[in-house]
Amino acid sequence: MNEECNETGTASSLVQITVTSSECDKMPAGDTLVLEGPSLDYARSGPVCLTAINAIYPWIMLARFNVKSPALDYDEADDCYRPSCPCGIVSYEIRRLE
Repeated sequence: MNEECNETGTASSLVQITVTSSECDKMPAGDTLVLEGPSLDYARSGPVCLTAINAIYPWIMLARFNVKSPALDYDEADDCYRPSCPCGIVSYEIRRLE
């Protein structure tokens, strides 16, 4: 992997995306995706809706680089972001794993 894709050459971060509620059969509630740096960990991930990933990608990047901003849907109590897909029928928890 090119070091430019990593966090300034340090070890890749792990980000977990969990579907907390869903009315969509493409990403059912309870499904999880795990990203290692910019890559999807296929062994630890369920189905992926690219429309949803594209929409929630800004929150993925915030978690990946450990930015915590309540103004951007950061939930301090649960240490995660809580965005929804553009259709509004799938909700997520996005958190950085240490």
